[in-house]
Amino acid sequence: MSTLDDLTEAIAQLVKEGMAFTSETQRDGKTIYIVDSIGLTEDELILLYHKRALTPDGIRHYLVGRAA
Repeated sequence: MSTLDDLTEAIAQLVKEGMAFTSETQRDGKTIYIVDSIGLTEDELILLYHKRALTPDGIRHYLVGRAA
């Protein structure tokens, strides 16, 4: 599966979970997805999708590890 397919599936999962999100393109051309006021890169979004953690609790748990 390609990265684009993974990203599409991750975004579809957010929609299925009923999680609101927006995206913004940074000056460097990278896209940041804002989910529950939390900025996630495309790679982070895909990682959480593969871990089946695209839920509010899954994202919170991920942020605790990211901050450490």
